[in-house]
Amino acid sequence: MMTMRLLLEGRVYRRGRIVEAKVLVENGWIVRVSRSISEEVDRRIRLREGEVALPAPIDLHVHCRDPHPDYDFDFRTETLRLLLGGVATAVDMPNTRPAPVDAETFREKERRARRRALIEVIVSGAVRDKGNVRELVSAGAPVLGEAFLAPSTDAPVIEPSEVPGILRAAGDAPVLFHAELGELVSEDGASDLLDHHLNRPPEAEATAVGLLAGAVSAVGGRAHVCHATLPESVDLARRAGMTVEVTPHHLFFDTLRVDARDPTLKVNPPIRGRRQRLGLLERVRRGRVDVLATDHAPHPRVDRFEEAPSGVSSGGLLLPAALTLHRRYGVSLRRAVDMITRNPARILGREDLGEVAPGRRARIAVVETREFRVSAERLMEEDRKFPYDGLRMYGRPTRLILEDRVYDLEESRRVGEPVLVEGG
Repeated sequence: MMTMRLLLEGRVYRRGRIVEAKVLVENGWIVRVSRSISEEVDRRIRLREGEVALPAPIDLHVHCRDPHPDYDFDFRTETLRLLLGGVATAVDMPNTRPAPVDAETFREKERRARRRALIEVIVSGAVRDKGNVRELVSAGAPVLGEAFLAPSTDAPVIEPSEVPGILRAAGDAPVLFHAELGELVSEDGASDLLDHHLNRPPEAEATAVGLLAGAVSAVGGRAHVCHATLPESVDLARRAGMTVEVTPHHLFFDTLRVDARDPTLKVNPPIRGRRQRLGLLERVRRGRVDVLATDHAPHPRVDRFEEAPSGVSSGGLLLPAALTLHRRYGVSLRRAVDMITRNPARILGREDLGEVAPGRRARIAVVETREFRVSAERLMEEDRKFPYDGLRMYGRPTRLILEDRVYDLEESRRVGEPVLVEGG
């Protein structure tokens, strides 16, 4: 096989700092990072002034809706949006019809992902009970969940008594939990964000996280708390040895900052109050939160809150969200980047991802280090539940290296299709 060599030159994020470096790539793998590399290569990528290269993000929590009879979304449409945001790897949740609950449906979903996705999609197995978890692990499922303890969109609900057996059956595979307890959640109609908050109160999350902590203490296992909304949830999860994730929408929005009737921010678990949001941000600053993930959950835009399904579309904003936390909210650069690169790679057991370093896959995102205004139209989100339109964020992705391909993200956003850099 002919060796293809690529050299990236410019400012590169390395171990918490931005340094001048050259990155040598051979056949899709990083083989050398140094200030001086003079070898012959097939392609050179020189970063422009103001651009920085970082490890391409891993989004640990997305919903591509593939397969699903009620949505037009699929692996191609959603991974296109992730690609536009510089994301190279995503873990797809099992809220689909059919859900990947056994070896056959799991393998079929993996085949669909390989055929349609533009980036690497890691398919997560749907959790029902310890028996189906054993089958999925035997079939090779590397991740299990999002496992639901309360009703949510297209999700099988598990009984709390099943949690210890599920953790045992999962073994070394991480189990991702949607931590809200069903008996404390109301399905009454909500007319605004405050009603929705009351229907799914903080107690539902706190009790569920406590239940998970007790199960981990009793039987072990690798439990991961998805989209925590309470600082107390973060503290309890960390004390129990669980990993914990937060989302951009729970960090950037609270019930005092938005119109309570805005249906685009109807999510499960709900947008909380200012105290909870600021407490979450403080945990992020202190390094208590492992992962920042979008919980990208696309739905068509609706005007009436009562008719809006829960979930927001945001897959193209993971990298800008992390860099905005650094520039605007006092999160160290290392922590901001680790939450979307090294930490999810560690949870997934993927030593080939998460850093610009020799021995890693060449998955590298290039960003402009400046503020920009989010445009729903440019991110192909204008007809969806997308609460970020007009928000000022930091770090617009401009190019994405995916091993042997180089995408021009600005041109891709303009035409609405993946565009390779000439020769890429």
